[in-house]
Amino acid sequence: MTVDEAVAVADARIRKESWFSHTEHLVVMHGNRRVAEHAYRRRAVDEPGDIFSVTKSVLSTLVGSAVLDGRFRLEATVGELLGRSVPGAVKQVSMRHLLTMTGGADPSGDCDIDAVMALPGGWVDTLLSAPRLSAPGAQFRYDNGAAHVLAACLARALGEDPEVYAARRLFAPLGITRWHWPRDPDGLPYGFGHLQLSPLDLLALGRLWLAGGTAPGGRRLFTAGYAADATREHSAGGPPECAGYGFLWWVTEMAGHATYFAGGYAGQHIVVVPSLALVTVTTGAEVALGANWRPALDVVHGIVAAASRELGADDG
Repeated sequence: MTVDEAVAVADARIRKESWFSHTEHLVVMHGNRRVAEHAYRRRAVDEPGDIFSVTKSVLSTLVGSAVLDGRFRLEATVGELLGRSVPGAVKQVSMRHLLTMTGGADPSGDCDIDAVMALPGGWVDTLLSAPRLSAPGAQFRYDNGAAHVLAACLARALGEDPEVYAARRLFAPLGITRWHWPRDPDGLPYGFGHLQLSPLDLLALGRLWLAGGTAPGGRRLFTAGYAADATREHSAGGPPECAGYGFLWWVTEMAGHATYFAGGYAGQHIVVVPSLALVTVTTGAEVALGANWRPALDVVHGIVAAASRELGADDG
C-alpha cells in the first residue's frame, strides 16, 4: 500500500467510523508533497482553532529561538529568573526541568490548572507554591502549571511579551498571520494551552522541526542541536499520551522509526517522522466526546507504515 492509498484508507475510516466523528482535519505532507488536506466539519484548514496542549510545543519552539538568540539558558533556574519571591524549594528548578516536566511539583488539587484558571489573578505565584513531591529531575509528572511557569520565565528572560516575540521570531518566518493567544489575569500568554492556530499553521510548525529549525527561505529559528535535544527521550513519560517525553514534545516509535509528536485534548496532534520526511496533522473538535471516542492519531500509524514500506522499496 502506498502513502496515497494509506491516506485514502485513513480518510475513509474517519468519515465512516463513529468514534472519529469529532475529528476536524487530516493534513499530510510527505517529502515536499502535500498528500491530503481534509476538513470533516465546518472549520477550513486555514482557519485558526484551539490547539489545546499543542501550545506547549509552540512554547518549546520559542525557547529554542530564545536560546539561539542568546537570550535564554536551559540551565537558568526559576530563582534566577523570577527573583526573591520564589519559594525556596523551587529556586533550583531549571528551565530544563520545566521543559521535561521533571520539576517535582504536585500538579493536582489547588494547583491543578483548572483550579488555577478559576482564580482572579496570581496564577504564577499559586503554581510556584505547589507542594513538592520529588527533587528536580527525579520524576516525570504531566504538569500544565510547569509550562505556564516556563512562559513566565521566558517573558522575564526576554524582557518582552512572549507573544510579541513569537509574532516576530516564529509566526512571521512561517507565514502565520492569524492566531489568538489567551492571557492570564496578569497578562501572561498561556504556556499550557488554548493558543489558536490553523491546521496549516500546525503543518508549518511540524515542517520547521522536520528541517531541524530552518524555516522556508533558509532562516534558522533554532539550532539542529536544540531540535535533537528537544525530541529525544529524557524520560519514559506517562499519561496522557503514554509515550516518552522530550522538551514539551512526546517521543515514541512508529513502524520502527523514531517519531515525535505534539499532543492536545480532543485529538490535536502533529506527528513528525524525520527518517520518512513525513508530517501529519490531525485535529478534533471540543464536543461531547463520549466513552468510545478515539483520536485520529490512530489512523496515522497506517500512513507511517505505508511511508516506511515505500522507503524500503526505494532502498531496494
